[in-house]
Amino acid sequence: MSSSVPQPNGTNHLIAELYGDHAAVAAAQQAARQPDARTLWREAVAEVAEKAKQTLPECNGRVDSAVKIVLAGDVELLADGKAKVASQSNGQTVYHIVNGQCSCKDFPKAPSN
Repeated sequence: MSSSVPQPNGTNHLIAELYGDHAAVAAAQQAARQPDARTLWREAVAEVAEKAKQTLPECNGRVDSAVKIVLAGDVELLADGKAKVASQSNGQTVYHIVNGQCSCKDFPKAPSN
């Protein structure tokens, strides 16, 4: 019998089940359930967004917009603690968030909570 981990729905998986190699079957099933990094990232963003919506229900639309910006890769956290955010209305403009302040036109509309 091969020492490789069988694929969950492949021939090796069936052979492992037939011959009682329960450890190989369990390993294959576990590998099939492991989410990739992209899935984990999207789940983390969704979780933070849900908490933000619960905390500031009046900002649900703003939170949804922020999620789109983050998932599009338009936010970059810088080593100095600042963040660089691409403008959503002008592809050439970038804003820097420093000490919770942003120079974009939308910032004054944000709640101060």
